[in-house]
Amino acid sequence: MSHHSLVDLQALLAPRSVAVLGASNRPGRPGYQVMETLRLFDSELSIRPITPRYEEILGMQCYGDIASAPASDLVVVAGASERILSDVEAAIAAGSHGILVFGAPDAHDNRGEWVSRLGALAKEAGIPLLGPDTLGYVNYAQRIGATWAVPEQTAPGGIAIVSQSGTVYWEAITNDPRLRFSFSGHSGLEVSVTIADLITFAADLPSTRVIGLYVETIRDPDGFVAALEAAEKADVPIVAMYAGRTKKAQAQLMTHAGRMAGDHATFEGLFRKYGVARVRSSEEWWTTLALFGGEHRLGEGGVAAVMDSGGGLAMFHDYADELNVPLAEFSETTIDQIHDLLGPDIDTDGAIDFWVGDSNRHARTEAILTALAADQNTAAVLAFTTYAESPTAGFAVPIADACASVSAQFTKPVIAVTYTSRALYPDLMLRLVEQGVTVLDGMSSTMSALRHAFDFRDHTAARSRPVETAKPWDDDFLQRWTRRLAQVNQLAEADALELLTDAGIPCVRTIRAASEDQAAVAAATVGYPLVLKTDEGIAHKAAMGGVRLSLADETSVRDAYREMSSRLGPRVILAPMASGLEAAIGVVRTDVGPLIMFGVGGTAIEHSADRCYLLGEVSAEDVNRAASGLQLTRNLRAHFGQASAAELQLHQIVSAVSRLAAQLGEMVAELDINPILVSERGCLVVDALVGVSAAESVIGP
Repeated sequence: MSHHSLVDLQALLAPRSVAVLGASNRPGRPGYQVMETLRLFDSELSIRPITPRYEEILGMQCYGDIASAPASDLVVVAGASERILSDVEAAIAAGSHGILVFGAPDAHDNRGEWVSRLGALAKEAGIPLLGPDTLGYVNYAQRIGATWAVPEQTAPGGIAIVSQSGTVYWEAITNDPRLRFSFSGHSGLEVSVTIADLITFAADLPSTRVIGLYVETIRDPDGFVAALEAAEKADVPIVAMYAGRTKKAQAQLMTHAGRMAGDHATFEGLFRKYGVARVRSSEEWWTTLALFGGEHRLGEGGVAAVMDSGGGLAMFHDYADELNVPLAEFSETTIDQIHDLLGPDIDTDGAIDFWVGDSNRHARTEAILTALAADQNTAAVLAFTTYAESPTAGFAVPIADACASVSAQFTKPVIAVTYTSRALYPDLMLRLVEQGVTVLDGMSSTMSALRHAFDFRDHTAARSRPVETAKPWDDDFLQRWTRRLAQVNQLAEADALELLTDAGIPCVRTIRAASEDQAAVAAATVGYPLVLKTDEGIAHKAAMGGVRLSLADETSVRDAYREMSSRLGPRVILAPMASGLEAAIGVVRTDVGPLIMFGVGGTAIEHSADRCYLLGEVSAEDVNRAASGLQLTRNLRAHFGQASAAELQLHQIVSAVSRLAAQLGEMVAELDINPILVSERGCLVVDALVGVSAAESVIGP
């Protein structure tokens, strides 16, 4: 699928003239609604309704066919599905530079053939086509909207929406008057223009501060990666919500949308590489977009919060701890100011309950917010209360006034936050937005959004730091292992450990044997106690009775060998026993590079979700950030302390494995390292398997 340039997309997404095929004079019909939207944004725009049924619509002259109308940058195909192919052919013949197709046939046996034909028409003409089966787009930044879902507002802002779901697109342009958008587009069936093109276009708009992405599948992997790179280069964060995390959801998407969902692990690895925030709910998505869509980014330091609830304060600390949201460490000057305002007994550990003292408490709110915002260790200030309270309550108004006043004085975010998402009386919240204050819904969603903001801040900072590159493997190493891999379908344990050892990764020493006497001799060399394993290429050795642990003498080795070889075959390996916390690394190839899984190891890997995914070559610092929320990491730090040498070495091993997989390229289809034992003595790989496959076996999202 071709990747369209920004120049190509201008005629489609920022046209100066628009023809509407299937124009209608009936409100509610797509051919009427789209013209209403076009007029809503620009009353002077050249709009050409194409229909033989009317002489004019909305005061605009109609044309009987597109050939008799002046040439237009964009042609919107709004007619019946049976005419779409002929309408597109007519638009191409008339010299259109962009085409938008609303409709599509109902699902039937020939629909796939129809979609392919439509895509071929656009490709042969070299014209970007949005759709079919799209609701269209609104380009708020450049004052143009080509959609039959008439938006509620036209004021431009900083949030761009790119969606593969029509419902998500619809919500973006109709549901929340507090949000301001730069662009919103629904990609439809993507026969030509994909979400990658829409992301690239939105990131290039000067007013875009954040892109909200709803994605189900990636049709253009190379273009999608290029789009993420373009957004990263433009310093525009992306907040992604994606469905298909379970097999049932994937089946539903195939039924509903006629497309397979993207692989959850691939999305995670790809998004992590480019600093894309990954959310699990629409509430978290919208709240994170509202945060990133504000005028200011996080400063240095952590979050400072004020609130009028002791219970709210306790919940805030719970969320901050659970989500690892850093709290501001106030300077002595700030602490003195808070104590002067609220008394010497008030806690100043990043969050403050100002519901203390006399009835004049609200008069101090602005002074408190000012003191916190002025502290150089404060990245953002949150002011919690029930902003959507009944107008008769009156508590929230002084806090809102303080937020507006302090926000105007600082370049760091000063944010008004509700305790819940139940905005029953939103007038005060709307007033705050008009005053330039970001208003977020609910403590839980807000703290998740802040975690994403800190992650993006860390990702941006990491990009600016020089990366300490590891010494590459020499040509002899790569040539030697390329030749060996070309001769086999997989490397079983002993050979896989040899590869890793040759690459400088610490592995347990193993000795092969193919008879009882050889096993006894090898055991004397290895030393006791030891482990005996089958070497017959069996994937799940332990489940098949192919592993015997803690053999203490020659007799036990001989007995174990005779029993195992009689069932599984004569070849075995022997290795010394080792112990430690168990971790695992896995690698599979995808269309966008090697995908690395890192997490808990041993038998727990079969039933535990304690893992993270990374894409491509990664540094030890990348691994450290990705693994920060894992239970494995908490266990490592409980045993060895913060920033231990063992944890650092483990992250360096993950980095080395990612480099090895990238440099060996398409020859390595999968790599399974489990377990890696982590102890005070360091890390030791004790089992591994390398799968080899031809280039055509690449798996994709």
